[in-house]
Parts: sequence; C-alpha cells; structure tokens
Amino acid sequence: MMHYYVSNKAHIFWDDVIEAVVIRWNSFAQAEDFRVPLDKMIELAVIKKAKKALSDSSHTLLLAEDAKWLSEDWLPRLLNAGIQYTATVTPEKANTNLSVSKAIGKDTTNLSHHEFEDIHNAVSWLSGISA
Repeated sequence: MMHYYVSNKAHIFWDDVIEAVVIRWNSFAQAEDFRVPLDKMIELAVIKKAKKALSDSSHTLLLAEDAKWLSEDWLPRLLNAGIQYTATVTPEKANTNLSVSKAIGKDTTNLSHHEFEDIHNAVSWLSGISA
C-alpha cells in the first residue's frame, strides 16, 4: 500500500492487490475539503497509470453543489487520467445521500461504475478486472 494523501477528511492510497487508487473518506467533507482529496486521487491515478478506482464513501454525504462539480469538472478529468472502472461503497441510508451514479449520469460510455453496500464486494469486483 502506497500512502499518497492523508487529511482529517480523507485518505488516498494505491492498493497493489487490486491495482487501484483508493479514497477512503473519514468524515463529511464539502467544498474544498471535498475537492482537494479528489484532485489528489486523480494525481495518483496519473502517477500509477491506473485503470481502476475505489471510493469508500460509506461515512459521508454528497451535497448537491459537490455532486454538480463531481459530474461536470472532476469526472471528465478522472476519465482523462485513464480510469475505466470505478467502485463506490455507499452509505447504508442512501436515501439521505445523492448517489454517485446519479452525479456521474448515465451517458458515460468510457466508464464502468458500480455501487456496493460494503467494501468487500467492491474489492471483489475490482479484483476481477485485469489492469
């Protein structure tokens, strides 16, 4: 495991086992606290020439303004960095949370995105994809 970025909001690292960049959210983040870690995730994806990304969002909420930034600004840059497969672990009470799938939208043809209720299923899915 290569640690790349750590803050009180998120931890970003490279996972050699599943060959993916990983962001693990520690607490609720919005605006810059939300955007900086995600930008660091893209930086690490470029460095590692990654094709896969895992986001453990099981302890966070996604606000509407951040969802807009995620789909309009961040996602195109993530795709440009070479990511083709993303797995997101969503909170159990997803009805209080905007889902990442909704933020991403349905028109992204170069990305295979799946949401999971637990980290084990997300890791299992990504492990089955050869990088």
